[in-house]
Amino acid sequence: MPSRHRSIEPRGRCAILVLCIAWSLSAAGCGMDLTRYYFGNLFGKDSSTIDQNAEQLALEGMEKMREKDYDDALKAFRKLKEQYPYSKFAILAELKLGDAHFHKREYAEAAMAYEEFARLHPRNEVIPYVLYQIGMSHFLSFSTIDRDQGETQRAMEAFQRVIQAFPETQYAKKARLQLFECQKRLVAHEFYVGQFYFRQKRYRSSKDRLERISQAYPDAVRELGYQDSIQEMLEASNVELSKGEAKPSIWSRMGF
Repeated sequence: MPSRHRSIEPRGRCAILVLCIAWSLSAAGCGMDLTRYYFGNLFGKDSSTIDQNAEQLALEGMEKMREKDYDDALKAFRKLKEQYPYSKFAILAELKLGDAHFHKREYAEAAMAYEEFARLHPRNEVIPYVLYQIGMSHFLSFSTIDRDQGETQRAMEAFQRVIQAFPETQYAKKARLQLFECQKRLVAHEFYVGQFYFRQKRYRSSKDRLERISQAYPDAVRELGYQDSIQEMLEASNVELSKGEAKPSIWSRMGF
């Protein structure tokens, strides 16, 4: 609902700061409505009208996150999001759902939650962090170099979004480092496949892959120490390819 997000976005930008300060003060033993006391009419209406149930769920979810009880944190944030979608704390729940899944190592679910947050709140100040977390969710879904590298590709796309859109942030700096790690993974995968083709005497396929990574990711090739092996396989492949396609023997053509 577009109108909903336009109305809550300015408030949502402050929700995380409000919650962290209010939670810290309540943990120190202050027995009062800290949000009202410290922030007054910051949200455009008397804070005595703030939905205490939504606030309590937000505080509960954050406390469970601090305790690393991510299952109960997810329950609190889901309930907050579903029952109080117009609360100023709803935007916090949308963000922390991603964080809770991420810490549970449920990376597919984390990526979906972060993507939803980025779609709903594209101008929010935490978007650099959210995009970086999308990248890390895909990056940590990696299995082994012999498997499809779709998750690595998606991680690269997310890291590139951070770098291009928010180049001066700390998350862009971290994204550049992770992007290089992604490149190393792609190189390791392509080297593995290229080497396999070479051993199978499929020289054209081997050459194409090895040349591609040498040209696209030379720094990653050097970092992994593959340059000598690649050069040797390329030279041998060129020799074999220069001989032309081997013709099947007469015995093969006769079916023996």
